[in-house]
Amino acid sequence: MLSVVLASMLLSFVIDLAIGRLIPFEPVSLRDWLDQFGGYGPLIYILLLATAVVVSPLPSIPLDIAAGLAYGIVWGTVYTLIGAEIGALVAFALARHYGRPWIALRLSPGSMQQIDRLAERLGVSGLLLMRLLPVFNFDWVSYAAGLTRLPARTFALATLIGMTPAVIGIVAVGDALVTHPERAALIFSVLAGFVVLPLLWWAIRPGNSASGD
Repeated sequence: MLSVVLASMLLSFVIDLAIGRLIPFEPVSLRDWLDQFGGYGPLIYILLLATAVVVSPLPSIPLDIAAGLAYGIVWGTVYTLIGAEIGALVAFALARHYGRPWIALRLSPGSMQQIDRLAERLGVSGLLLMRLLPVFNFDWVSYAAGLTRLPARTFALATLIGMTPAVIGIVAVGDALVTHPERAALIFSVLAGFVVLPLLWWAIRPGNSASGD
């Protein structure tokens, strides 16, 4: 399990780095780009963030920070939640309507039942945990959930609740980035801790080596 999580994080980092070299996803530049749209800026931002969630290689964290820079912590959080929720629902729907039938044709009925039983055991609490902990790739969780029988309404609610704390934190980084860079660095360090600490706990917890990856 740990190896899968680490591989997911590494692959996400490499893809984000590659895309970032092709497209200038830098928060200040994004803020300036959004400002040129005036009153349409929030709508452009919401659509861009939703697209970044659906098209997983596009990095979304610079967009979240740019929202804090452009709109402040309150409206930046609101716009980010709307965009991320729309993107998550679109990814969920794509996986549900196209991914699940494709997988069902290639797996046995028993394997599909095992996937659904695993989703039932994880339930809402498991989805909330994956949303709360930045260890899990936000976009991939949305697609993976769509492959199960998890109700769309349950997915939408758990996603909104689970991602809110992280969104507030990331947008707060952007809000303080220019005026209070030390505060921004502190907030970002705390968020990074939420990524590193669960991995450390998993790696050193008793019996982990015996359970295998």
